[in-house]
Amino acid sequence: MKDNLKFNITMSVVIVFIGICLFSINYINTKRDETFSTVNLSLLEEKREKDNINIDTSNNEVIEEEQKEEIKEEDQVYEYYLAILEIPKINFSRGFYDKSSSLNRLSINIKMLNESSYPDEENGNVILAGHSGNYYNSYFANLWQLEIGDEAYIYYNNSTYIYKIVNIYTEPKDGAVAIRRNRNKSTLTLITCTKDDETTQTIYILERI
Repeated sequence: MKDNLKFNITMSVVIVFIGICLFSINYINTKRDETFSTVNLSLLEEKREKDNINIDTSNNEVIEEEQKEEIKEEDQVYEYYLAILEIPKINFSRGFYDKSSSLNRLSINIKMLNESSYPDEENGNVILAGHSGNYYNSYFANLWQLEIGDEAYIYYNNSTYIYKIVNIYTEPKDGAVAIRRNRNKSTLTLITCTKDDETTQTIYILERI
């Protein structure tokens, strides 16, 4: 009886210790990422001030799914974001890097896929992917709240590009993503894992207005 009690107490202490460690790691990663993002946004704002830039913030193809990439903390460097994605309905605002940047990685940010166009390309398709879930890098965790008609903005190269959601659908996680869009429209595609479903991913198609 005493042995069982000692064992139960020991296991309880171990479980509590592991829980504290996991919480601490997630907290530290969150704070580190917030600092990293703040510095990058500050650099971008500094550049805008130097360039006297004023930005108003008021208002079917198949691509191969890219493998998850990891980046070591010591490899992180500060550089300007290529653009900023803003989604007012879910209070989302985050910069993203150029496709060629070493910081353009899902492990630390939303990612611009290699197949993506740039916002100023006529009839192009800006394709951004991000993690969802409850982790420190789950930047697209709240996309599930979006509906047809909701708007998103991209601030890029001194211009504001406004998009409206026209389609939302899911695709199986099988290594590829089918992009169902009107090729005669300039579009924005957002890709993330489906909420509460580990077998599919959700694709949001937005057209520029």
